[in-house]
Amino acid sequence: MNDQTKSLSGALAAYDASPAGTRFPVFTSHVGRARQDHYHHTTDVSGEDFADLADVSVFAQDVSRAVTKAGLPNDGRVLVRHRLFQTGRIRLDEVLQVEGEIGPYGEGPRGRFLNCRTAFRRANRTVPLRMATEHLLPYGQAPAVRRKGAGKREDPRFGMQAVGSLNLSPEKVMGYAKEVGNRIHSDPEFARSRGYRAPLAQGLMQLTALHGAIVRRAMPWEMDLEARFLRPVFWDSQLTLYSDPLGRLYRCIDQDGKLTAEAKLHHLTTQDMEP
Repeated sequence: MNDQTKSLSGALAAYDASPAGTRFPVFTSHVGRARQDHYHHTTDVSGEDFADLADVSVFAQDVSRAVTKAGLPNDGRVLVRHRLFQTGRIRLDEVLQVEGEIGPYGEGPRGRFLNCRTAFRRANRTVPLRMATEHLLPYGQAPAVRRKGAGKREDPRFGMQAVGSLNLSPEKVMGYAKEVGNRIHSDPEFARSRGYRAPLAQGLMQLTALHGAIVRRAMPWEMDLEARFLRPVFWDSQLTLYSDPLGRLYRCIDQDGKLTAEAKLHHLTTQDMEP
């Protein structure tokens, strides 16, 4: 692994013993009505547009579950990127086998980047859903990162239209994250020890909210959706969701007008191509 002179924070050092190629235990998962309604309630998403289909963004929580089943810690990890590849629609209560592994690590000034690749496989061995995720594993003593001034920036709302909102609260943030844990979403003291003024909302809350906006426009059959989480969102933040006129670029913008997350639809088809 690169740069062993920099130590990961606390229990996160367990990742030093899990190099690229480490496979996670295989397990099964499904999204039932109760599980889906729970995640929609915490992200202000109306479930009516999904009917009897599973919201594929909910399966993203299984990436953290896979990491935990491998005996690796969740506490302190911060999601920075999530890419979702969908090929086919998944029904509520449809059972999928979850298979994952660690990809190559990256290095940054504040920590190491954990990359995971996860596949969701049907009983007939086809894979209707894949995910690639990147998490920051902070160093124990990360150097301060100073942002260079870039002059006046364009308003991230320019050319966009509001398509929804996500009004966070401690109850919603803790409710969304309770399935996978990670004290950075629930423990104020732990969050402050990591340099944040308050617990962070799980990045996947924004993904679920933005995916809900996409589904309101058109139900995907095949989709390549990449989300980047650009700025911390706290458990008391108020977000507005925006879309470009074509419905290919989506953004979350906080109450201060700052861009917190951006999702790009690299590919989208709505025609059902199941045999």
